[in-house]
Amino acid sequence: MGKIDPLYAANLSEEITEEVGNLMDYNLPQGVFCIRFRSEVEAAFKFKYPFLGASVTHP
Repeated sequence: MGKIDPLYAANLSEEITEEVGNLMDYNLPQGVFCIRFRSEVEAAFKFKYPFLGASVTHP
């Protein structure tokens, strides 16, 4: 997709994270939840936008 507008990138991120968040088990321990959430978000990005090259980052 090449370079995209930051607002568009934020909207795509919101879309994917909300979709994944709606499917997550919020009863998992925090660490397990975070690891699964990150991997599910990365998988969803790669599935829905295979040419975007998006990745999940953390501090």
